Amino acid sequence: MSEQRCLYCQGELEPQRVTRAQEVEGRWIVIENLPALVCRQCGERFYTPDAHDLVVALVQGLVKPTRTEVVEVYDATRVA
Repeated sequence: MSEQRCLYCQGELEPQRVTRAQEVEGRWIVIENLPALVCRQCGERFYTPDAHDLVVALVQGLVKPTRTEVVEVYDATRVA
């Protein structure tokens, strides 16, 4: 198998588990331990079709959330 390279900087990609915030119908969810290919040079993330299918299944509610958290939200336009 050939080495995979970043589309942006040509850095080497390595498999990792990442945390992704995803907006779904006006609400935010957090997906932990999502498999991704991450560039060692610039940090860009790439998701496989299998990871995409997993995200779709999670946002469709096919799996119950592990936990619920409260998140503070700030509006940067309100800073004087």
